[in-house]
Amino acid sequence: MNTKQTNQTFAVINGDLIPFDRATISLAHPVFLTSHGVYESIQVDGGRPFCLSSHLQRLTASAQLLAIDLPPLETLHEWARRLIRTLPGQTYALQILAIAPTATEPLLVAFLPKPLPRYAPTLYENGAAAITFAGERALPQCKSLNTLVSYLARAEAQRQNALEAILVSGGMFLEGARSNVFVVDAAGQLLTPPAEKTLSGITKEVVLAEMAKTNHLPLARDIPVDTPLREMFITSTSMHVMPITRLNEKPVGDGRVGEITKMAAARFEAFYRTAMRNSLE
Repeated sequence: MNTKQTNQTFAVINGDLIPFDRATISLAHPVFLTSHGVYESIQVDGGRPFCLSSHLQRLTASAQLLAIDLPPLETLHEWARRLIRTLPGQTYALQILAIAPTATEPLLVAFLPKPLPRYAPTLYENGAAAITFAGERALPQCKSLNTLVSYLARAEAQRQNALEAILVSGGMFLEGARSNVFVVDAAGQLLTPPAEKTLSGITKEVVLAEMAKTNHLPLARDIPVDTPLREMFITSTSMHVMPITRLNEKPVGDGRVGEITKMAAARFEAFYRTAMRNSLE
């Protein structure tokens, strides 16, 4: 794929293509006090979006949880394609913001190209560090603009030189501040927290489906933080499958990237390559 990063020249607001620097809202907008809105982030690689339909469906599902009526999926598709066609061959994160209407402000749906985070190859080869952070997101199944807990968790992870913070509540692993979590327990079972307690990511769903084709059928259940772990990995739009080999400054398992993690990463990347070859603007 072409890896040229976007210069963020354009945005699409409610279907209208406009210069990026005009994609603004007033500081008086109620969203700054209410966080009444939802968002999505989609990887666009070489001008091709990954699982665009799935992301738009999740955006709509999140909006419904906040009683926000979005345009039909067909309309959202066309708005996304309008921006993608304007940035041919470029690589970026396509961020979608849907902000609820108010008595004085109409519904706003914005499609914005943002720089796509990149991660060092050594992190995938040797694994990354993570910490645990006490807290859980408001309305976990909704990808809302209320990201305070995730922000605080990520700030603490950065302070401790870790890549990610794993949210913990009631003595159970929940999800990463910006990712989903998988672990392999002492018995070799691949586990992930239950969907009703987390925001299930598109990458996570692909991993679940791909690993279900192997002898390592993923099991969704509560995972106590004191579970003896052989392996841990996290999944997200930008990271894909990221091994975690240190948690709270202690090694996970033997401190090396495990075989099940490698399998999950390989199967996801194979799916990704096929999906992107078949992806249409």
